[in-house]
Amino acid sequence: MKKTNRKRTLLQFLSAVSALTFIALSVGPSPADAGFLDSLRGHPRPRFSRINVKKYTAADAYYYFSMAQMLRKKGDISGAITHYKKAIDVDPLSPLLYADLAHLYLRMGNTDLALDLLEKSRDVAPDYLPARLFLGELYSILHRGNDAVNEYEKAIELAPDNQKPYLLLGLLHAKRSDYESALEVLARLIERLPESVMGHYYIGRIEAERGNFSAAERHYKEAVEINPGFLSAYLELALVYERSDRIEEAITTYRKALKISPHDVAILKKLGNIFIRQKRFDDAIRQYEELKNIDTARLDAMTRIGLIYFEQKDYDKAVEEFRQILEEDPVREKVRYYLGTVYEEKGELEKALETFGKIPAGKGVFVDAKIHLAFIYERQGRLDEAAAAIRQAIDIKGGDTELYRLLSSMYRRAGRTKDAIATLKEAIKLDPENEELHFMLGVVYDEAGMWSECLAHMRKVVDINPDHANALNYIGYTLAERGIKLDEAERYIKRALAIKPESGHIIDSLGWVYYKKGEFDKAVAELERAIKYLPDDAIVVEHLGDAYLKSSNKKKAMDAYERAYRLSPDNESLKTKLENLKKELESE
Repeated sequence: MKKTNRKRTLLQFLSAVSALTFIALSVGPSPADAGFLDSLRGHPRPRFSRINVKKYTAADAYYYFSMAQMLRKKGDISGAITHYKKAIDVDPLSPLLYADLAHLYLRMGNTDLALDLLEKSRDVAPDYLPARLFLGELYSILHRGNDAVNEYEKAIELAPDNQKPYLLLGLLHAKRSDYESALEVLARLIERLPESVMGHYYIGRIEAERGNFSAAERHYKEAVEINPGFLSAYLELALVYERSDRIEEAITTYRKALKISPHDVAILKKLGNIFIRQKRFDDAIRQYEELKNIDTARLDAMTRIGLIYFEQKDYDKAVEEFRQILEEDPVREKVRYYLGTVYEEKGELEKALETFGKIPAGKGVFVDAKIHLAFIYERQGRLDEAAAAIRQAIDIKGGDTELYRLLSSMYRRAGRTKDAIATLKEAIKLDPENEELHFMLGVVYDEAGMWSECLAHMRKVVDINPDHANALNYIGYTLAERGIKLDEAERYIKRALAIKPESGHIIDSLGWVYYKKGEFDKAVAELERAIKYLPDDAIVVEHLGDAYLKSSNKKKAMDAYERAYRLSPDNESLKTKLENLKKELESE
């Protein structure tokens, strides 16, 4: 009886132990703690001091507890542990002491001792709710879910009118994706405590996660009806409306949330973003103007306003916003990037070059800035500078094969074929199975007159992707142009046509194969079909003229050549064909 009285007296002194809020990795018990651990496991209990326990009372236990609390606040965890142990030595039946000491061992990363202490706390006082909850959370974190469920269910039996064990159990089930069990537990809570705001709130969260938006809406509304100041429920309800594409109701709900928290930056941004998505730019600007009055959000709000002006093509106002931001915070390089983009859109290319050029290497927008510089240089005909800008971007982001493709294109435009080939080879080393890199390299080889290398890379493309219609067509057309392996060429082109049956270019290739094989009637039929898809393609029209000529239809050939020449007046070989045919017709 004395021990029981002492325990009850101490319970009156101590507050309930809070549930577990953190855990560290276990580092194992020290030798001294190992002895303490053994005592908890039923071994003979060691003394922590030469105290004669029988001389001490609950007040003595409370003294040690108070000292432990004081040392804990001062950060002396080791000293606090020592005093907790002394308190337990005096009063070994206090569940509170074991639970509090478990907290400290968790802070030290010793989960083994913490777990044993909590289990001891539960065993000495099975009806002590805080230990059940604390132990349930620790089991949960240690992935002992079934043990956690048992503790929470027992806690519900002990305190059926306390919502905390229901909530912890429901969230545990939800974490394990057992939504049905989670909803069943929370339904029990609502049945027992209909005014449980958190019960309704978490049911709403789970239903929203499952995509049951109508059920989620119903429970969020219950939560805010019970507690009209419950901000989180309003925010989740607004999100449900957004996900249900009920935008006006979302806006209304966010505005209700603002009445609770008038200067909430996150809510103001959400409203602004909704207005932007809805293309309601004037409403968005008003929202961000309100954000400008909040110091911590001022520059971000100005950035948004500048981007809205950019979207509206009101470039002068966008420039004004971005320049003001940079005056206040010169290291906002993303804003500098936006400013450069506005200048580029305005056609003020020198200002754009200057602005993009100020962005230092290492910043997130540096690569994008260099790409913009490259395109501006390209527009100005400064192709070597364009290539140099892309090379700088590659130096920062070397693994991006798209940059290599872009650089190769710049070299091609500049007539630097060898550099274009070398660049693509460099890219292929990074990504050997990239079909588009091989295709592009094949095209460059073709442009350089290296058709065998061209065919090798086009065949590689087909090896990687047997349904690459453009590569199949390229192989077939290249063979046809050279008048070799015409049956093979026809097979490749027909494979390509099966994939893209309405491609004018592939139909033209088939017609050209027939032409090269001397099957001129077939050639005419296919080339006339190709013209329907590509009426303004000079090469296709010229091919048709050639086919007409071989079919002894000189008048149609003349019409086709004249049409092709109008489309391509700089084509000297076509001009010669046209002149020769005219002479033939005149002499007849």
